[in-house]
Amino acid sequence: MTGTPYHLSPSPTLTLVQYPKGPFRNCHAKVDPSSFFDDCVYDVCLNNGNKNTLCSSLQTYTAACQQKGAEVFAWRSKDFCEFKQPANSHYEICANGCPATCNSLSAPTSCKALCQEGWACDAGFILSGDQCVPLSQCGCIYNDRYYKNGQVFHPNGLCQEECTCNGKVKCVKFSCGPHERCEVKNGVRDCQAVGKGVCTISGDPHYKTFDNRLFDFQGTCTYTAAQGCHLEGTRLNPFSVVVENEKWYAMSNNPKVSVAKLVAVEVYGNTLVLRRNQVGMMMVNGIMMSLPVNLNNGAVQAYQEGTYDVITTDFGLRVTYDLVYHVIVTVPGNYRGKTCGLCGNFNDNKTDEFQLPDGKITKDLLTFGAAWKISVPHVVCEDGCSGEFCPKCEAKKKLIFEADCSIITSPKGPFAACHNVIDPASYFRDCVYDVCLSEGDHKVLCQSISAYMINCQDFGVNISNWRTPTFCRKYLVVCGLGHI
Repeated sequence: MTGTPYHLSPSPTLTLVQYPKGPFRNCHAKVDPSSFFDDCVYDVCLNNGNKNTLCSSLQTYTAACQQKGAEVFAWRSKDFCEFKQPANSHYEICANGCPATCNSLSAPTSCKALCQEGWACDAGFILSGDQCVPLSQCGCIYNDRYYKNGQVFHPNGLCQEECTCNGKVKCVKFSCGPHERCEVKNGVRDCQAVGKGVCTISGDPHYKTFDNRLFDFQGTCTYTAAQGCHLEGTRLNPFSVVVENEKWYAMSNNPKVSVAKLVAVEVYGNTLVLRRNQVGMMMVNGIMMSLPVNLNNGAVQAYQEGTYDVITTDFGLRVTYDLVYHVIVTVPGNYRGKTCGLCGNFNDNKTDEFQLPDGKITKDLLTFGAAWKISVPHVVCEDGCSGEFCPKCEAKKKLIFEADCSIITSPKGPFAACHNVIDPASYFRDCVYDVCLSEGDHKVLCQSISAYMINCQDFGVNISNWRTPTFCRKYLVVCGLGHI
């Protein structure tokens, strides 16, 4: 579908693009605003009036105008599409296309780049990489390359030497750690992790650890799912992923199992919190913010990806949460043997997975789960059930729900391509159990199947379409047209 949706009256804000006396008035003759206006209306409508979508559309037209040399007047304000820029800089509607940098110290006289909307360094500051710093904090030039002050780098295309720029360059001998190899990533040569560990938490909850140990732990408290442990003497970054569970009232008025309510990630001194059903929002260091979020100059990012909210770091930690049912924690391969919590110790050994905080191993699941509980003041919770005390699915019902969940294990079904990559048996078992305890709830069935699909896609498996108009249908809302 293309073009402007039917039955839609554009917001007065959208007319900024076409308004003959507006900030784009000098551009209309050089860049026809009609198609930009139509696309803006359509995109904003599909995103339910999302302000970020609107601002992005206006920014696109601004760039098109400036590329044609047309003058654009200021259209942003503190209350409308405020432009975020780094410290020691300010916004300009027509910023210099070739600004002075620490590397050049002055703007190139031969520069012919047109001005563009963006930010410029304040007086007394100069551009170093993507930051504005005092001239005295400019970096170093080493082998004809510029490095920011404080930057650590590996010269000569090898990881046998590590250099640091602090006014001048100082280098020491260096080698990559275990489960790392010297590679270029995002234009930077460094020791990159080999492989990854994936822990999944879904349903009531069912756990699959980094070492592929399966267990069910139905506590309704707050627990450490994964964190960096025994990091002394390494270059690995500390992190913590905490999951708070609650009784699954969607199943019944008196539920006996639990589901993830909250996921919190602590990294680089930041605390990021995702809450169940809180779409497009997250708590960052105690402040509610809209996604996407960028922290520590891109070292930590949070955004929406399909039906999931995602938190990523520059060292390879990735946490996803569908705000309903399913949590995935992914750590890079150089954390092997350096994690702890309910997701295990990531040492490729299933037999010692139930490791307590003091390093001892237990065989009792409840002891293991309770050991990783985080005490929260004034909160009453339970550490779940064990053995015969856990709810069971009646044999007659089990047969019915096995048929519903069989799409996961069908050798000719949409997930067949994944069977040799991820064994579907545990996902099928969890699907049957959760759907049974929810008395056949269709949403629980679809979430259970989706959990397997997401994990397959995470391993690069292409899954064919498994939803139909009558089975786990996904609705698309189009402005003015309702559900299609």
